[in-house]
Amino acid sequence: MRFKYLKEFALLAGVIAIAAIGARLLAGGETLSDYAKKNPEAAVVSSTIEEVQEPEPVKESEPEPEVIEKPQPEPELEIVEEPEPEPKPSPERITYMDGFYYEPISNEIFKRISGISYPVDCTVPLDELRYVGLMYEDFNGETQKGELICNKALAQDMVEIFYELYSNGYQLESVKLVDEYGGDDTASMLANNTSCFNYRVVEGTTRLSNHAYGRAIDINPFYNPYITYNKDGTTNVSPAGSEAYADRSASFPYKIDENDLAYKLFKEHGFKWGGNWNNSKDYQHFERK
Repeated sequence: MRFKYLKEFALLAGVIAIAAIGARLLAGGETLSDYAKKNPEAAVVSSTIEEVQEPEPVKESEPEPEVIEKPQPEPELEIVEEPEPEPKPSPERITYMDGFYYEPISNEIFKRISGISYPVDCTVPLDELRYVGLMYEDFNGETQKGELICNKALAQDMVEIFYELYSNGYQLESVKLVDEYGGDDTASMLANNTSCFNYRVVEGTTRLSNHAYGRAIDINPFYNPYITYNKDGTTNVSPAGSEAYADRSASFPYKIDENDLAYKLFKEHGFKWGGNWNNSKDYQHFERK
């Protein structure tokens, strides 16, 4: 049986040998090695197989940190103070020029002055007084609205005088009711406020001032102080702090003298000037009884 297999192996080996010879003949006697040398571009890549490098795994990008915006503080609301409403025109209003008028004391105005410039013991009837609206040029050269209360007998004179002052650029620092200063005449003077009616006595006396009847007005009082003289030759100057303006020989702005426009206008309308008094000097003061 062993010989049987040997016979088969010998037959298989003969077939392989014949096939190899036939293949060589077909290839022109070249071996695979010879063929590779003549055709290197067709040669199979050498036994060393290049490793195919796998692409590096793409790193997952780290998530960007979440930006948390700080809450912005809300802008502060600017509180704008509303100006006091202008008094409603009275049917009895008398208008001299645009912005210059006078009328009886309204309920709105009375509420503002009651208990202040018009105290409970005031003996002057309201009907004897008039509210005056006017315009003036302030120390910055800007136009402002002003107001005062005077005796009804002087109301027409007031609008005419203040209209001329305004038209000629005469400067006043402030023209407000003395009630804006609590009815305090000294505080009003310190603010250089031009004012008229104030039910009060003459400073240093028990006698009612002409201001109490709305028949006197003080113009730029800080620069035109009230001066009294003592027996020892010393003087009292009011308001305090205006002593530098007691010397009327000096030259300075807003000084009232015989060459001043306010002096001329008030004199033309029959007013007397406190700067002409003998026992005291009240350079801010004009009155008509």
